[in-house]
Amino acid sequence: MPSPIACVLSYGLMCTSGDVIAEVPPPTPLIAVAVDPGGDDEADEVPADEATKGEASKVLAEVQAFYDATTDLSAQFQQTYVHPVYGTKTVSKGKLRVKKPGKMVWDYAAKNAADFYVTRKKLQVVEHDLRQVVSRSVDTADFAGAEKFLFGGRQLVDDFRVRMANDRLVKTYGQAGHTVIELGPKKKNPHYRTLLLVVDDATGRVDAFVVRNTDKSVNHFVLSSVERNTGLADSEFTFTKPKGYAEVEG
Repeated sequence: MPSPIACVLSYGLMCTSGDVIAEVPPPTPLIAVAVDPGGDDEADEVPADEATKGEASKVLAEVQAFYDATTDLSAQFQQTYVHPVYGTKTVSKGKLRVKKPGKMVWDYAAKNAADFYVTRKKLQVVEHDLRQVVSRSVDTADFAGAEKFLFGGRQLVDDFRVRMANDRLVKTYGQAGHTVIELGPKKKNPHYRTLLLVVDDATGRVDAFVVRNTDKSVNHFVLSSVERNTGLADSEFTFTKPKGYAEVEG
C-alpha cells in the first residue's frame, strides 16, 4: 500500500481510499492558505471556444515544437500542493530530469519524500519513510499524463482540448512574458480535471504547470534553472533499489 506522503507527491495518483491527506508529514509544515477558487466543473471541461481556440492552439504548437527539439532536460522545481478541504498546503523542492525516449526522474530534496522514476511504461516510487519501492504500470497509474508536454510529439494535440486560461487563473498562476493555456483531457480522467501550462512567449518552454485534480486539490509546479540538450547520461535515470528496501507491486 502506498504511503500517505507518496499520495501527496503523486498528485493523488498513488492514493488509496483510506489515505487522509491532512495527516501527511510534509517536507514543510502544513499551514492554512487561500486556495484556487476552482470554478464550476462544467466550465473546467474546456469546451471549444472559437474566439480563443486558434490563439491557444498556436501556443500549444509552440510548446510541442520546443519539446520536439528537446532530447533531454533538467530543472530545479518547487511544488506547492494545496488541498481546499483542509485549507492546507505543502511545499516541496527537488530536481527534475527528463530524457527521450520515456525516461523521467523526480528527485525530491527532503529525505522522507518519495522519489519517482519513470522508464517508458514503468513507474517506481521510492518511499523512504516506509523503506519500500512501489512499482506499477504508468498506464495504470496515469502518473505521466500531466507531464506529456515534456516528451513532445502529438500527445498534447491528440489527448487534450485547449483554450486560453481565464483572467482569474492568469492572475493566480501567470508570469510576466508568459501565456497561460488551459488543457482539458478529451477522455475523462479520474485523477485531474484540467492542466494549466505557463508558456514562455519567446521560446515555447513551459516554466510552470498546474494540475487541477478531481478532488479540487491543486498541484503547482514552478521550474527554474532549466537546461536542455546537455547530453544527460543514461546512468542519471538508472534505478537501483536501496539496500534493505522491500519491493511492492502497486
